Amino acid sequence: MKKTLSITAALALTLSLTAVASADPINGTVSDTSETVSETSGTVSEISGTVSETSGPAPISTTEPVIKPEEVVLVPTPMIEIAERTYFYNAPNGEKLGALASQKIDTTGNRTGVVLGGEWVEVYTWLGKAWIYVA
Repeated sequence: MKKTLSITAALALTLSLTAVASADPINGTVSDTSETVSETSGTVSEISGTVSETSGPAPISTTEPVIKPEEVVLVPTPMIEIAERTYFYNAPNGEKLGALASQKIDTTGNRTGVVLGGEWVEVYTWLGKAWIYVA
């Protein structure tokens, strides 16, 4: 038991020292002012000041949009609502992989021609992309 605690303490100390050693240093000066405010419940110390950095990474610009225009989906893929249990396949008329319960499902946008009044549509499943037959 003592060995386990000793090893755990040594690992924790090693990890904390590694985290401190791998942190980026702040190069610059810190100027602060301390002010004490007396209240009925006690003393509150407030520290305010500025940090001026002499070197390091460039500051992050807040004027750039988080989502870039080239990342926006202009034409979303159509959704299909499945009303009953539907089997999905690895290819049109291929091997059966599983079944889907009634739900709305997202498609990849790939479709095949009309076959017997329906069509094969490629959809996203938990097994990856698969094909379903939609009447």
